[in-house]
Amino acid sequence: MRASLAAAALACLAACAAPPPDAYVTRGATATAGEPAGTDARNEACQVQPGRSLPADRPVLRAREVFCGGWTQPAARVLELSGSAGPAELDALAAGGMWRTWLDQRVTCAPPTRTTIAGGGEARLLACTRRAGGWPHVALVTAGPSGPVVADGVATALPVIERLAAGRGPGTGVAAAGGRSAALELAVARLSADAFGTADVGRYEQLMTLGRDLNQTENFAAAEDAYRAALAVQERVLGADNPNTATAMLHLAVNLSNQRRLAEAQVLLDRAAALAPRAADPVTPARLLHYRGLHALNAGDAVRAIGLLQEAEARYATHVPMAAQTQREQEIADLVADPVSQSAVLGLAEAKRNRAVALTRAGRAAEAPALVAEARLVLRRAGLEPNMMVGRALRTEAGADISLGRTAAAASLLERAATRFSIAAPGERPEAVTLFLAGQQRMRTGRREDALAAFRAGAAILRARQIGLPVALVVPYLDALDREAAANPAAAAALRAEMFGAAQLAQRSSTARYVQQASARLGVSEGNQAVQGAVRSLQDADRELRELFAERDAATGQNAALDARIAAAQQRRAEAESQVASAAPGYRQLLLAAVDADSVARALGRDEALLTMLFGPREGFVIALRAGRVEAQRVPVGEQDVEALVGRVRRSAEIGPGGVPRFDTAAAHELHRLLVAPLAPLLDGAATLVVAPDGPLLALPFGLLLEAPAGPEALAQASWLIRRHAITHVPSPQTLVTLRAAGTGSAAPLPYIGFGDFVPPSAAQFARSFPPGRCGPDARLATGLGRLPGTRAEVLASRQLLGAAPDRAILGAEFTIANLRRQRLDQYRIVHLATHALLPGELSCLAEPSVVASAPGGAPSADPAFLKASEVLDLKMDADLVILSACNTGGPGGEGGGEALSGLARAFFYAGARGLMVTHWAVDDAAAALTVADTLRRQQAGAASAAALRGAQLLMLEEAGRALPAAFAHPYYWAPFVLIGDGRREGGAGPRAAMAAPARGG
Repeated sequence: MRASLAAAALACLAACAAPPPDAYVTRGATATAGEPAGTDARNEACQVQPGRSLPADRPVLRAREVFCGGWTQPAARVLELSGSAGPAELDALAAGGMWRTWLDQRVTCAPPTRTTIAGGGEARLLACTRRAGGWPHVALVTAGPSGPVVADGVATALPVIERLAAGRGPGTGVAAAGGRSAALELAVARLSADAFGTADVGRYEQLMTLGRDLNQTENFAAAEDAYRAALAVQERVLGADNPNTATAMLHLAVNLSNQRRLAEAQVLLDRAAALAPRAADPVTPARLLHYRGLHALNAGDAVRAIGLLQEAEARYATHVPMAAQTQREQEIADLVADPVSQSAVLGLAEAKRNRAVALTRAGRAAEAPALVAEARLVLRRAGLEPNMMVGRALRTEAGADISLGRTAAAASLLERAATRFSIAAPGERPEAVTLFLAGQQRMRTGRREDALAAFRAGAAILRARQIGLPVALVVPYLDALDREAAANPAAAAALRAEMFGAAQLAQRSSTARYVQQASARLGVSEGNQAVQGAVRSLQDADRELRELFAERDAATGQNAALDARIAAAQQRRAEAESQVASAAPGYRQLLLAAVDADSVARALGRDEALLTMLFGPREGFVIALRAGRVEAQRVPVGEQDVEALVGRVRRSAEIGPGGVPRFDTAAAHELHRLLVAPLAPLLDGAATLVVAPDGPLLALPFGLLLEAPAGPEALAQASWLIRRHAITHVPSPQTLVTLRAAGTGSAAPLPYIGFGDFVPPSAAQFARSFPPGRCGPDARLATGLGRLPGTRAEVLASRQLLGAAPDRAILGAEFTIANLRRQRLDQYRIVHLATHALLPGELSCLAEPSVVASAPGGAPSADPAFLKASEVLDLKMDADLVILSACNTGGPGGEGGGEALSGLARAFFYAGARGLMVTHWAVDDAAAALTVADTLRRQQAGAASAAALRGAQLLMLEEAGRALPAAFAHPYYWAPFVLIGDGRREGGAGPRAAMAAPARGG
């Protein structure tokens, strides 16, 4: 079980820390049928309509709700009560009673101030702060035409509240006959200081609700974006140090932590710790302890997590009323009406469940089931036990059973949990995760058929929702299929094909993050209303389904009408997704939708084979496809072993302080033995090998793998894999299918445009983009960027070779992102960016992989010098090849650099490139210029890009020690360049406007 599976708590606690809007107000479905009520303090137009009554000590004559500025939630409530309205009565209503109790559950107020409203009416004004969000709020008790009036609302609604309380129409000015409003004068300083309106409050609450929904479906990357935006709204209006920002900050922190971005999460947790004690929401300190506990779990410190969660339970318990310990109906009703009590109950239950997870991880699994039972009892006694939380409780209990060796019991609990998730969030990630966990446990009990049924049900959800799971959850599915194929030879071919598709369901965290960024970019695509509208329609359909599922979750018994509404909404969602696919054909590529073996087989040429792989903690699988045939082999090593081998190869291939090191031929051969040799019979004879790597292997140029042992002194004659195949890398098999559907070559009329010799931003500009205290790793990476003078000669030589016009080499200070965007890039078959690409392993301060250009003159920071991957989506290209000839994946091994490079490639593919030629490490200027020039020469003569790059690399190997220095046989010189994607293919569009390149010996 993962600590991040505490999303139920986060989902519900998002509603606790920021209670859903109906904790304050009714849903705004009827908010459009009101009457004009004038304007508020921000001059936003308001409407008033009948509203629901609130608790009050006197009969309510009329209840009204005010809506301002297009916000769909009431900005204010006004209740007209019966009875006398003398000073003593006003004091009593302002100081206590049922209405004041209701108010205090939602806001925290200063003592009442005696004042008057416009027209001279006596009043009591309460300056308040909303517990959720910290927004300024006001409450007013005054004498109305028919008796006392009690009202509350967003502070900017006070002028409207006054008019309604006094019985005046919308056209009545504030300074009516009888005197000005002393109440408004008291509030005016606060209203002007807090420059906000109802739209800000509405935006904040929408974002918090969206974050909750996304977190509930365990989409932590998207939830992060929602909470980050909510925090930005608060900080803009209330200030960065306002204690009420702690709630959004905590939710943001825990979603970062759930993505294992621990350093970023810790910074936010520390900031929140200084703010939480002063927050208007009294549950915030308990939540801080709770989320610190979850963060400790994510960091692998279960013992510390146990202590923090226990402290959180004690804090939550101080806000849990007796209703959670009894079952008296009225007390339960009171509890449900009190957002603070709800928050505390849900927090207490989830802290207990999370502590059960921590106990299991600390080796104390026997104590966990009793704690889970306590958590569920707290919810039942409070009348709060949603299916989502029940599902998580069952999954937590199953985790304890797994640790105790009770495999069959764990499988049964997981199946029950999957059923609960199918009700609470049908067809979403939590259900799929739980089905995969259940399948793993069924495999351990020897029930392979049941296991495969669970895996297949979960896989259907993943394919329908176009989402992935962590590799460790998917590898057991491959294991089950592999064992079934061994036991059932007649079905082996179909099962191997299923293994191919199953391997694509795995997704690593950096990839998930990029996909989220890219998809969000499409959602706000500027200048393309069709894309923007289609993606927003899809998002609206998702939101509608979440609301309907929540409604069904709360319903009891059969509800045919509700089920029909859900079916209709699902159909609308399917139609919306089709519209997105039509408006943005590359959208599916960005989502990494899995494709089947038949689709890939149809995309491969006669002389091509595809090799893909997946490595879990203890073992992995390599899978090959050629001529419609799929073969798969189990590899008896885990991801860490593979990462160690990749690290050895990379360290021996990159130049260091002592120069070029001895190449680790043993590690290069061992990787070939593990990855390629098991499938050699199927791969032999393929002219081109398409490689879809996984995890740490994304940081490896496959051409330098060795088929046979070789001495470090005989590298020129070694049996490199590049000697047997031209090699192209793809982020996923699905990417290959998408690229092949686009055709074989560019139709652009012009041969080449190149950019190089960038001028790095200054140290001061970098410092503003990467504050050292918060962005240490990124700051060190960025400030280490140096000018690349060799790229000027490289671009000029390439321009001349391809016969492009002199002004098609854009260099030095002219190479800015703005200048690049001004070019009609879709007119060029080759786009050459001879510059750095920042590909950090932890995408933190630089949120995504970026290409670096010159900073424009006078730029305050380095930001304008970065072309981010999601911004590449806005470019329009028709290029056979985009060359990034000074790229660096940012370090050996690990998923970070390779994953980021993969994401950058996807962005260029979406923009219209067919291939991306990049370097895996900082390269020698002469070797880079030779590789680029010879590759372009061969491609210009008609070779496919993969074959052209292979020819250039073989030329360096063959000429090492003859026309070239002997050192050029070392992979540092010839191996860093790789082709990602297709580039130009055999039979593609040939040269048009360019001159034929002169022949060159080799």
